[in-house]
Amino acid sequence: MINVVIILKKKPIYLYEKETSNKAIIGNLADESMKRTQEYLKYGCNSFETKRPLCRPLSVFKREDILEYIKTRSLKYSKIYDMGYDRTGCMFCMFGIHLDKPINRFQRMSKTHPNIHKYCIDKLNLKEVLEYIGVAYKMPTKIKLKS
Repeated sequence: MINVVIILKKKPIYLYEKETSNKAIIGNLADESMKRTQEYLKYGCNSFETKRPLCRPLSVFKREDILEYIKTRSLKYSKIYDMGYDRTGCMFCMFGIHLDKPINRFQRMSKTHPNIHKYCIDKLNLKEVLEYIGVAYKMPTKIKLKS
């Protein structure tokens, strides 16, 4: 799984930085994980003393702060959040799936994006992996999502 994250997520950023000499601006929030909290506490929003300098201007905010900002200013946002998702990362990613609370991202995807769900489960063979680690990937029949 780590190799997939590096190839699909990190490698394109590294190549872009190398080719352009620009640096990435990352939209991570410090409260999304213990590692991100520790990095924020150690380096702040801008880490220039690290091997790879980064700018993380949103790290000081909590998710609730950003949602309030969006609502109070009537800003446009991705409608994916209205489907019950709380992140817009790669929908194929299984990183941390075992920590998702029911309804997990693959169960939700089965209802909101059935063709992509079928592709993930059948064509990418994620069914085998999810079953092996004991993670449900079908929506329970008794639960309905808000539209």
